[in-house]
Amino acid sequence: MTIAKILVLGTLFFSVTGRAEMYWQADPRPPRFCLQNFNAYGPIYASKVEERTERMTGFLQGIPKCEVVHLQEVWNDSHIDQIEKSLSRQYNISSPNRDAKIGVMSLFMGDIKGRQTVDFAVNNEGGILDTVRGAFNVKKAYHVVRASFYEMAEDFFFMNTHLHPTSQAVRLTQALDLLQWRLKNQDEKLILSGDFNADIDSVERKFLMLTLGARDAMEESLGGSYPQWYCTYCAGNPLGWMLSNHTFDYIFFSNVGKSETSLKVLDGQVNMRGTPRKPLSDHYGVRVEFSVEPEKSVVAAEVLEARRLQALEVFAVAEQILKQQKETEFQPYLRLLQDLSNQLKSRSGTFNTYFEKFH
Repeated sequence: MTIAKILVLGTLFFSVTGRAEMYWQADPRPPRFCLQNFNAYGPIYASKVEERTERMTGFLQGIPKCEVVHLQEVWNDSHIDQIEKSLSRQYNISSPNRDAKIGVMSLFMGDIKGRQTVDFAVNNEGGILDTVRGAFNVKKAYHVVRASFYEMAEDFFFMNTHLHPTSQAVRLTQALDLLQWRLKNQDEKLILSGDFNADIDSVERKFLMLTLGARDAMEESLGGSYPQWYCTYCAGNPLGWMLSNHTFDYIFFSNVGKSETSLKVLDGQVNMRGTPRKPLSDHYGVRVEFSVEPEKSVVAAEVLEARRLQALEVFAVAEQILKQQKETEFQPYLRLLQDLSNQLKSRSGTFNTYFEKFH
């Protein structure tokens, strides 16, 4: 063998060895995962559900995939079957909507360690649409999955929900239901997503964030504020029912938990639009990528006190809304809200302790 051939072979050997070392080198970045939220628009009056769902599942099988997918408005068994058939190879699927008409599905590329589904105590306002929903036994609820991912040393709570479409008062009681669950389940971080039927400047959105000690992931990905053009339920969508732009779909997260780590937003986007003439739904999707940072974040005392004042202001508005309701089912929520306010003012009680864990 000539010297030239020996040199060539040696170069190839060290090149391959070097690539192997690079291939097996651990990723130095913190662990990360992605959540995709999407209202699939599958009520009985919706058009072309099967065709839209085929395009939707095709999108969800594309690269890069999200480790978690939360869907709303998946009502019918045939709709559930189509999604499960298309995505069961990639995801572990939790379909509580098979047992009750609540419309939500949760999909995970990880281990599902527990799940719970709870109907909202106040589920309607008694209008015509609620009468129709009652006839078909359609309800609003929340579904919680406790899940973990490969190479992550902690579990997370993933909550998927869809709040009442028209009543502000009902949505506030539903937010209080979410809070009561959270106060009993504080061990893990909470990622909450869904269709909240409440705009960016709404009392309900502020109320949710302040009671749950939560951040708006999409807002953080946009630098701390939503641009004027932003919407997830947009006037230009031919499947939509409104003539103006709205934002109803959110991904919130709470870092409260026993683990000394913090969720951080890496990226966020509105997606799953389809095409202008063939949208996937009357809603657009929201996708956020998180990293799990190795240290607990810190919130300054003055920031926490500012949140306390803001919470008391929002609670006062919510109290006036609930006071206007004549039905007796709203009264326990009014008393609960007054108790929450008193806890913040006195800086004592279970809710105040949770409130002060915000970071």
